[in-house]
Amino acid sequence: MSKQLNARLTGTATITRWTHRTIVGFSLIALAGVSAAAQTEFTYFGTKGPAAWGQLDPAWAVCGQGHEQSPVNLGKAFSSAELRRQPVPIEYGEAKGQTFNNGHTIETETEGRNVLNLGGVAYELQQFHFHGPSEHTIDGKGTEMELHLVHKSAPGGIAVVGVLLVRGASSGALAPIFAHLPNDIGVKHPLPTQFNLRNFLPAKGDYYRYEGSLTTPPCTEGVHWIVLKDPVTVSGEDLAQFHERIHFNARPVQRLRR
Repeated sequence: MSKQLNARLTGTATITRWTHRTIVGFSLIALAGVSAAAQTEFTYFGTKGPAAWGQLDPAWAVCGQGHEQSPVNLGKAFSSAELRRQPVPIEYGEAKGQTFNNGHTIETETEGRNVLNLGGVAYELQQFHFHGPSEHTIDGKGTEMELHLVHKSAPGGIAVVGVLLVRGASSGALAPIFAHLPNDIGVKHPLPTQFNLRNFLPAKGDYYRYEGSLTTPPCTEGVHWIVLKDPVTVSGEDLAQFHERIHFNARPVQRLRR
């Protein structure tokens, strides 16, 4: 278990403070339709941390009052999540992208047709990013990191594929992404080579399917979640490189309000 994961579980680690100013260019919030005029700071700890998100901005009230908030503890404890033993309904292939540090994660905007099909609706991949440690847990156990692949449908619906990452010998297909983590904030850097997004997923396709929310403000609900049951690996060196830039960016597991 990594030091970062221990920090999340015990709360004893000292984490460097940082904030993020939400603007129209912040992809998840833009997908949720937030006005460009809304500018509110939030953090992952302290007085502007997750417990306070719902009070920081009236538009974020659902962060504290919602009934389908993410992330959640999947597995036997969460009966609302259906475990499906079948491949994820994706049409993924080669893609190009540009990566940047947006102040709260490392995000890569993608180019190319990469589609998730749910209920007869096509959701096109917009971007992917990382959280460390993982936001979702399975039967109470988290991992060192989590990859989120964010998709949007033509009518504006959002669907996210979550992939858990555990420490291993290498980062596999994700290695070229970690090899180009930007040091500056807000500057987009084209990745020098294409990548196959299908290879980001584990070989076995079992996944949990549930209805939840964005895991950052404004915490918009109605997000279709697919979280892969099996993890993929990330090297210790790549974990360290990520945490040099992003110290901690995981929202705690949310309590169901039914």
